[in-house]
Amino acid sequence: MNIYQIIFISIALGCDAFSIALCIGAFKRYPGQKFRLGFHFGLFQSLMFIVGFELGNVLLGWISVYGKWIACFVVGCVAVHMIVESFDKHDEIIATDLSRGKFLILFSVATSLDALAVGFSIGLLGVSPWLPCLMIGLIAAIMTLTGLLIGRRLRSSFGKIAEFGGGVVLLLVALGLLRM
Repeated sequence: MNIYQIIFISIALGCDAFSIALCIGAFKRYPGQKFRLGFHFGLFQSLMFIVGFELGNVLLGWISVYGKWIACFVVGCVAVHMIVESFDKHDEIIATDLSRGKFLILFSVATSLDALAVGFSIGLLGVSPWLPCLMIGLIAAIMTLTGLLIGRRLRSSFGKIAEFGGGVVLLLVALGLLRM
């Protein structure tokens, strides 16, 4: 496995983190939000990759069957919440800090389930997991921060429309997980 393959895999795995960060970025800013999301999304991507690598092919069948349903449910719930909130007449887009507590854990797990499956696959290749683990976590963190910054720009321009659109996009992502 060469460095280019590792970078492309890392970018593909970071797309979930980017899309969720893009939507969260459209909400109100909270102190430490960028650090919490970037750190946790990158950490969970790396950890899930290592767990998948270590477990190998033993649980691959179960994860491939139920993992998409779990991720679909989590992302779908957030999407519906965002769509409902977009119809709220308050000036504040959302009062909940989505970078804390249960939302942070749910998002971190949902965005890293695919890293678990990739870890299984790479584990079967007999290569060292440490460079891919580092690259996956680093690129996921960078993509998360980029998504937050772009989302903030969209919010200032489009407000509630961006929140509604973000909810619709997340709902489509959730439905797309079922097709995998």
